[in-house]
Amino acid sequence: MIGLVLAAAGTGSRFGSNTPKQFTELEGKPLYLHALECFLKFFDEAAIVVPEDWFEKVSKQVQGLPYGEKLLLEVGGPERQDSVFRGLRRLSDSNEVVLVHDAARPSPSAELISQVIDGTRQHEACIPVLPVGDTVKEVHDKTITGTLDRKSLVLAQTPQGFKMALLQSAFESALEDGFYGTDESTLVERLGVPVHVVPGEGTNLKITWKEDW
Repeated sequence: MIGLVLAAAGTGSRFGSNTPKQFTELEGKPLYLHALECFLKFFDEAAIVVPEDWFEKVSKQVQGLPYGEKLLLEVGGPERQDSVFRGLRRLSDSNEVVLVHDAARPSPSAELISQVIDGTRQHEACIPVLPVGDTVKEVHDKTITGTLDRKSLVLAQTPQGFKMALLQSAFESALEDGFYGTDESTLVERLGVPVHVVPGEGTNLKITWKEDW
């Protein structure tokens, strides 16, 4: 079985709208549903993690969907990591693979999702990455302090895939240590488990700013 955690609990403050970006309508439906439907042929169950004040509205939105019986709703926590962990705990232990995806990335291709799933089954953990095209500078107090070698740098995307037991252990270890990471692969790296990478997609854009829309 394959489980999905769709991270949709953020406030989207950088988007500059009263409506969080993941709930803003695109072509007649909210952005998070565009993201979710990219995974329909892959997941056996999905936990959608939303802000508490959106729980009732999202519940009504997904109620009549033909795949609604495969969906679980969960209220998010203070940070993304708390939210994803809450979603993960809603999924059945019978899931072999868990995918974690940003609701604000509405267009991962089926090919990318398949590659992440295959990579996860072979290596336990797999994420898509993009090469860094621009020169990367270190800055302190408005002054450049160094230039990083971009050949060894990549940009992480979602969906990120993990064996269920591994991701559970990674979250529990982080919770015990009071550690917070910016993505799930960071938590797995802390366990000393290698994270496999596959080529990401430039079209798998995360909506962050109004310009991205």
